[in-house]
Amino acid sequence: MKGILLSLCTAALFVLPPTIEAQQPDFLGSLKTVEDLFTSDTISQLQESTHNGEEGFNRFFTSEGRAIHLPSVDVSTKLIQEAYSIDYAVGVESLYLIPWKDISTKLTGLPHQEFLQEVYNILRRVSTLEGIEYYSASRERMRTLFAECWAINNPEDKKKIADPRVHTIPPEDTVYIHQKDLTFGKNISRVNYQSSGDYFRMNIVNLTTMTYMFFPIVGKENMSMQIVIVPSKEGILFYGLNTVDVMDLKIFHNKMRDSFTNRMVALYNWFLSQLQRA
Repeated sequence: MKGILLSLCTAALFVLPPTIEAQQPDFLGSLKTVEDLFTSDTISQLQESTHNGEEGFNRFFTSEGRAIHLPSVDVSTKLIQEAYSIDYAVGVESLYLIPWKDISTKLTGLPHQEFLQEVYNILRRVSTLEGIEYYSASRERMRTLFAECWAINNPEDKKKIADPRVHTIPPEDTVYIHQKDLTFGKNISRVNYQSSGDYFRMNIVNLTTMTYMFFPIVGKENMSMQIVIVPSKEGILFYGLNTVDVMDLKIFHNKMRDSFTNRMVALYNWFLSQLQRA
């Protein structure tokens, strides 16, 4: 009985009205539902957030905590391995649902494989990260996250190159990027990409020490910002997980919670804007 009620609640929450049916892609029948991809607790929390007029939710945790809202897809296995390879002090996981009606019809009107290629290439348009904003809790205003962002040929030469778009989706790939973070300064990062069927994962790892006011805050390879993109019958799901080895003092927990949560929100807003402009 509980399973039947959950199915009915999920259907009531996520079914799109007939007036926007034409904006759904033709390949919906091959995709899983939200209920197939998450636990009942996660679905309930996503349902609660949408009822409150929000697009999703964020959860902050410390070193004693673990990610609990992962989608049931292959790429989540590698995500957890890489997230937990860091002796993290804090973590943030985020889950958002982007309904098909909110996505460019140029994108949703594509055949299945072309659609996947375009979504995958959105993740590789690293130059579009330049100028994205986040809410700075300490300054109580919106602030630019990355003043500079572009792909480079390798971490040694650091030669600027064009966004590394592809015509065929590889199972795994690596790209290096230069970023100027207005909080942590200039850094070089490694971006790992993974694909499996309809699902994609992107992992940004710092290759240089991140400093704040000349003080080293995050050591080399001690921050992992990962996102998983999951097309479903109800829309495209954005799952994010950020794990960071940073000074673990309770007095700073609120600041760290706000700072790293708002960074994940900024990444979500970036991806959403790219889907709408495609």
